Amino acid sequence: MVTEPARGDRVRLQELLGQPGTAWLVERVRERMARGRPLVGPVSTPQPTQEQRRAALRLVGTPRRTSQGLRVDLTELDRVLRASLWPAGLADAVCALGGPVTVRAEQRRRRSDAWGAAVRLFVPALQAHPRLAAWWEQWCATGSLRRVARAEAARTGAAVAGDVPELDADVALAEVAADVVRVAGVCVSQLPSAGEPLAVFARRTLGDAHALDRGRPVELLVRAAAEQLGDLQPGTVSPREAWHRVGLLVSAVSSTVLCLGVRGGNGAAGPGQATTTALDAWREHCVPAVLTLDQVRSGGVAPLGHDEVAYVCENPSVVEVVAGALCDAQRRPAPVLVCTSGQAGAAVVDLLAQLTARGAGVRYHGDFDWAGLRIADSLRSKVPWHPWRFGASDYVEAATRTDLMRLRLRGPAAASPWDEALSEVMAEHGQAIEEEEVVDLLVQDLLA
Repeated sequence: MVTEPARGDRVRLQELLGQPGTAWLVERVRERMARGRPLVGPVSTPQPTQEQRRAALRLVGTPRRTSQGLRVDLTELDRVLRASLWPAGLADAVCALGGPVTVRAEQRRRRSDAWGAAVRLFVPALQAHPRLAAWWEQWCATGSLRRVARAEAARTGAAVAGDVPELDADVALAEVAADVVRVAGVCVSQLPSAGEPLAVFARRTLGDAHALDRGRPVELLVRAAAEQLGDLQPGTVSPREAWHRVGLLVSAVSSTVLCLGVRGGNGAAGPGQATTTALDAWREHCVPAVLTLDQVRSGGVAPLGHDEVAYVCENPSVVEVVAGALCDAQRRPAPVLVCTSGQAGAAVVDLLAQLTARGAGVRYHGDFDWAGLRIADSLRSKVPWHPWRFGASDYVEAATRTDLMRLRLRGPAAASPWDEALSEVMAEHGQAIEEEEVVDLLVQDLLA
């Protein structure tokens, strides 16, 4: 890139090269410079105006041969300028008039070097988790790093849009990306965690408790890596679940579980005793309870016996209906029912682990749709369970029970490893059956 022009007769230069009649010539010269080609030989325009011809005449005199087109020899023009009004020559004169010219090959190299340097800053994470290498390469190749960098630039107000003349916008964006990758690499290299709250982890690793707040560009990158470490398909689980897979808790009090009939533990003290007292009262009166993760871990939850069963449903409305039915039937105490409320979070998984610590079984029911199968399979990877009216025959029975209008199955199909025929018959019927539609059967089981 040529920068400072040499001294010369700038006024005269403007008169000769800075007029409309020479605009085409200056444009051709700048294009050659941008391509890194030497300024030698002729350039031409096929149908010149009279103004363009007069301008060329003032520059290099009468052409040696006449033709319909107009040709200017750049070698001769450079010699004329050096010998008269601009000793630094043609290239410098063009820069003096219109600003520096960036050689594209050099620009591409600078941009490539800047993005390569940004990508390499993820090395600490790859050293800690070599299996992320292929994912990281693909993630960057598909433009995800650029999108995150643009989001960070917008958040921080970094100048990357070319509004600063001397700033190469793509190089500036790569520098923003480098800052994001550097921070993300530190975080990912320290995963998995051992049940640490997300904000505490962010404060410990980055010095900012809000660095991994939902929607922050750095959070998007670190969470994408967490999904890979947790063997999750991108976007198939909630952020809470993605963090949980790598041992991070969004909040020990914001992670909750809805349950019914859970017994309080014996011998608990302090907060555990409070949990025990509340659980026993709620169980006695068939009242659904919402426990935080802290309460689940307080020591106030009693495990079930090895011959007992914890029932699990997907939707909170099922718990509500079951509780009402138990009260109406004066069934005391209530059977144990745990609700995942969609994807099972840390509180759900921990509660089921405690309930089954002595060998109790788990029976699961959810929505008969593709999302429901994914939720069920995700829980199954953490807590073994047996289906509770959640097989192929149960789906067929539910599909033929009534003539209610149902939703069509949408989205990509999901597998049902606990009963491979289930996903097959669902695809064949094409109907989604919500858990609430068969809640009467679930109540019947729990009242038996």
